[in-house]
Amino acid sequence: MPLQGMTANSGAIFLYSDFLTFKLDLTSSLLIDRANVVYREHWNLDVRALRVLRLVCAEPDITPKQVSQRALIEKTLLSKVLAELDTRGLIGRTAHPSDGRSVALRATSAGLKIGRASEALGSALEAELAKTLSASERKTLERLLDKLSRNLLNDGFPSADK
Repeated sequence: MPLQGMTANSGAIFLYSDFLTFKLDLTSSLLIDRANVVYREHWNLDVRALRVLRLVCAEPDITPKQVSQRALIEKTLLSKVLAELDTRGLIGRTAHPSDGRSVALRATSAGLKIGRASEALGSALEAELAKTLSASERKTLERLLDKLSRNLLNDGFPSADK
């Protein structure tokens, strides 16, 4: 069923496309915007910065290249996020223990504290933001998104030649 003409608390939202990619992008943007409000209130960090911080907390000595790949953040933008986290004393950078050409990232004690707290808040926030879905609907959505992601990661996009 098309979402065109759908209304929201702030007024009418007019969707210009029924493409799945548009709907996914819109939903993602709305969820991230709402989460950013809460995260900025608590730590003056956005979803992207907290995603990076959580990765660094979970994997001590992770490299920026690995963070970029896992967090799906382009290198230039990641560089800015890492600089902010470093300046705020939430992460540290050292020479990588097994590859001297690379940088190893580690969370500081302050970074670990925020990483844990933001993960807990993130879980609660995600549950609140998805409360419009029943438990069954949410599991179905997660299963379908996983299926789409796996398929695209395994097969890639079809080329124009196919």
